[in-house]
Amino acid sequence: MALRTAFVDEHIARQTQRLTSEYYPHRRHWPARLFHHAPLENAVAILQAGFLRSRNDPFNRHPRDVAAPDVINTRVDAHDHVRLYFRPKTPTQYSIEGIRKLNECPYGEVTHAPFLVMFAFDARSVLCQPDVRFSDRNMQIGTTVSGNTEDYFGQIPFEKVFSEGNTGGDRSITDARSAEVLTSSPLSLRDCLREIYFRSEPERDTVLHMLGAQRETWAKMGHVSDALKVFQKRHTFVQEVTLTPEGVTFLLNPRHDLEKVKVAISITDAAGR
Repeated sequence: MALRTAFVDEHIARQTQRLTSEYYPHRRHWPARLFHHAPLENAVAILQAGFLRSRNDPFNRHPRDVAAPDVINTRVDAHDHVRLYFRPKTPTQYSIEGIRKLNECPYGEVTHAPFLVMFAFDARSVLCQPDVRFSDRNMQIGTTVSGNTEDYFGQIPFEKVFSEGNTGGDRSITDARSAEVLTSSPLSLRDCLREIYFRSEPERDTVLHMLGAQRETWAKMGHVSDALKVFQKRHTFVQEVTLTPEGVTFLLNPRHDLEKVKVAISITDAAGR
């Protein structure tokens, strides 16, 4: 059952107005968007294909799987759907983003995403699709039941979904921050992708370089901006790179705890040697 366009517009307007305040003002940009984060390899594959696909989609190249096995294998209910979040900086993203030391990923090294890219989709375009579903928490939680009606949507606790800061140990807030939107696979990027966000210019340049001939197709959508604050930035990533006749200078984003980071450098020439 599709949500009425007027219903979706009213939801976006109401939440945007509620979040337009001096406290975490960046949140006012969230309701008009839906979010999907992806590690570097997956992000490039998604852009090259022009589609975001479900986990079970046979055409999903999915070169890097950062899902925690003990979590993703708990339930398969959402595996046939493209999965988006109402907000960035979900609990999952908190656990995987950034270059980390060994054993710093709570769900194991397989979940480590040193280089993360954020896709922002137009909420109105997606939520008005005829087969869209949504949930009030993460679909991997055993008790989560998705819905597709305006009554169900109206009961999603968006004051918790869009909340920022400490939860005070309230598990319902943590769960709500992972509320999802489920659509059929594949989801065309040309139809509803608004922006692609990167943590730094070097990361943006890396993705565009890897896209090769498709670079210009997506370059205008790629942004390095904190306007929406879609990244945690608690761990290391390459923040700046400067090339001069004397050599290369690079700046790393400092860890949240200011601990030192071990660095190893490898150099490859144009011939790949």
